[in-house]
Amino acid sequence: MAPKLKMNIKFEKMKNKTFPTRLMLFMAVSTLAIVSCSNDATELDAETSLVPQTEVPADQGVEFITKYFMGDAVQVHLEDDGTYSLAGSDARLFEDQLADSPDAYNPNPVPGEELSGLALGGGIRKWTNNTVYYVIDGLSSSVRSELQKSFDEWSNKTNVSFKERTNQSNYVTISSSGSNSNSGVATLGMYNSRGYIQLGTRATAVVIIHELGHTLGYIHEQNRSDRDNHIIIKTENIQSNAQDQFYKSASATFLTGSFDVNSIMMYGSYTFSKNGQPTITDRSGNTLPQRQARLSTLDIQGTNAAYPSADGGNGNPEPEQDLCDTTANYSSSKSYSVGDYVLYYGRLYQRDYTRWNYIKNCN
Repeated sequence: MAPKLKMNIKFEKMKNKTFPTRLMLFMAVSTLAIVSCSNDATELDAETSLVPQTEVPADQGVEFITKYFMGDAVQVHLEDDGTYSLAGSDARLFEDQLADSPDAYNPNPVPGEELSGLALGGGIRKWTNNTVYYVIDGLSSSVRSELQKSFDEWSNKTNVSFKERTNQSNYVTISSSGSNSNSGVATLGMYNSRGYIQLGTRATAVVIIHELGHTLGYIHEQNRSDRDNHIIIKTENIQSNAQDQFYKSASATFLTGSFDVNSIMMYGSYTFSKNGQPTITDRSGNTLPQRQARLSTLDIQGTNAAYPSADGGNGNPEPEQDLCDTTANYSSSKSYSVGDYVLYYGRLYQRDYTRWNYIKNCN
């Protein structure tokens, strides 16, 4: 499991943005004080974040290989369903979201590349129309109740909504992993009908909200490149099989513009502890706030920057024609954030995690 939309497109302050966002889609993005790693699931120590986790025995032979995700070298494990767990965590990637070299990632794509056939495949994509469509398969009534609480937390506080699928081609299947635990795993971003969230039989909202963050395209907060300015990673206390989950990403996009220990995508102080001692503390050596089943203020601001409503907050979406009249032209000298709009040769585009999405012709 793991709980902000957060990638190397840093959500920096931009024109027409009240709060820039950095989604971390590197190992999507962003987690709670929660996880106990096993071969098939990551359990979050959500309620107490004090219980040391059980290390996976070395004789289980978990094999990791090196791939590149958004230009960064990462350790991934091939799961039975054909996806790859990012550094052994709860974030799942499909094969074409990874690459064999860093050259496959362009941190500064140009609008229109998808029309010329130059766009690179894979990567992370956000959900169109700010809507995540889902199918529920076999969850218990208690987990369904926690799932609804989690939907409400995101939809009541951000521009994102969750709707049951009718005939949409892009959707996630939410099902039980069969694990008797408060755990979850999720694929990163919108990825057609193969996207999924799998929840333990005791999954609670604190875990599910985090997994929905991965679905939106976010990675873990503690993987940010600037994390050492805000927290201390206590490597000596981390389970040996979980060391890679505390890597630093130079290029991932994170949910918030500033490091946020309260982010739903942040690990807790005792996540993956092998000895009951903290794996993460603040710069003064104090443990972090206990994880809560709610989005932080920065989670909300970051998500609304990445998934803008384009309505100025009045509940009435701005017509695309108005966007054509009010949007500035693309500039190669600017740094753009997920959610930004630009005009390029008369066409309207919106920035995604790893590409620009064509909206319409404004001529």
